[in-house]
Amino acid sequence: LNRHFSLELNRLILLLSLCFALGFWLGQPYFIPLLGLGGYTIWNLLQMRNVSSWLADSKFKAPPEPIGYWGDLCDELYRYQQSHEKEKNQLRADIAYLRDSFTSLTDAIVMIDPQGCIQWCNDAAQHILGLGLPQDLGQNITHLFREPAFVQFYESMNYQEPLKVQGPTAEEKVLKVQITTFGQGNRLIFARDITDIARLEAIRQDFVSNVSHELRTPLTVIMGYLDNFLLLSDQVPQIQAPLEQMSQQANRMSKLINELLDLSRLETLPAVQHTTVVDMALLVERIVAEVKIALEAEGKHHQLTTSTEPLLVFGDETELHSVLLNLVMNACKYTPEIGTIHVSAFTQQGKGVVSVQDNGVGIDPVDAARLTERFYRVDKSRSINTGGTGLGLAIVKRILIRHEAKLSIESQIGQGSCFICTFPPHKLAETRSADSADTNAKLRSS
Repeated sequence: LNRHFSLELNRLILLLSLCFALGFWLGQPYFIPLLGLGGYTIWNLLQMRNVSSWLADSKFKAPPEPIGYWGDLCDELYRYQQSHEKEKNQLRADIAYLRDSFTSLTDAIVMIDPQGCIQWCNDAAQHILGLGLPQDLGQNITHLFREPAFVQFYESMNYQEPLKVQGPTAEEKVLKVQITTFGQGNRLIFARDITDIARLEAIRQDFVSNVSHELRTPLTVIMGYLDNFLLLSDQVPQIQAPLEQMSQQANRMSKLINELLDLSRLETLPAVQHTTVVDMALLVERIVAEVKIALEAEGKHHQLTTSTEPLLVFGDETELHSVLLNLVMNACKYTPEIGTIHVSAFTQQGKGVVSVQDNGVGIDPVDAARLTERFYRVDKSRSINTGGTGLGLAIVKRILIRHEAKLSIESQIGQGSCFICTFPPHKLAETRSADSADTNAKLRSS
């Protein structure tokens, strides 16, 4: 267009030059140029009217046939219109394809605008969430799905972990809800009916708990008789080794049953709002001292060190004691003698952090992601030597979830491991006390 504009400007200059020459020849040096300029202006206005009429009334049709710059401009506008129309048609086709895909899914999908109102939902949302179009179009999602847990999750804007919640259409229905954000504050809600999975999980938990309880009594009797036989084994040396092996395996079985019961209890306990303050620095020092005594009794020589800062956490001291003891003992099991285990407690970016770091054998990052699964072991042969059950880290993770904390694992094979427990700011006593003090100060000033 710049080239065509230059040509049009050259035409105008040529027209004015001819008009000036003709005016001087006819003795009208001003009238003739003004007449030519007026004619040129009227001609441009006519061309502009034709183009405006085409843009207003004949969109997407072939443009008029003006000459000069206006013709080039119409051709460019027509190409832009055609390209824009193709893009719009492609976008419509993509949206239709996505909606058809979403409609065919068995999971409920709901599109929410920045104000929290429903823009669209698929057919599955009808029987899973009780929503439907067009009657619920424009309705606020929290007015239709009023479960307090969902409302809190929806308004938190923290959608990293999915939410398990009762369905709005039936109390016995269990839903797994995930939310993602897109665009300028829009949200996409995915809801899956996991009632059958939740029922199977409840059956599994009941089965494990009941079987563990039933096994505990006969195992206690067996261990009692084994202890008595071991006292008499000096008289029959041939049976001393088998009895010791049987006692060792019985103790391992007892430990497994106790941990299964602990895990079942933690999974079924309701969430609580902890009000007891736990001094994590003092707890770290106490656990390290206990482990040192246990290692000395076993003749092991690990180097246990600590570095602590004041860290007060709202929680259950017994459960947090179990977390740290599990992590420290786990580090000792997989760190060679004279290895170093360092336990620290501190605050970082407003969060509470407790870490257990060792220079042991290390873990492959692929395995580290699965360590908190029940009975998962990197090397099953090592669990026989160490007496592990594969439940310790599962218990640690469950306790931390109850404290709204997170367990992360950093490790490389041959370079040791670091287990990090991170507590959110609202679980720290210092933070909550400071917030209360600020609130009280504002109330007094007002």
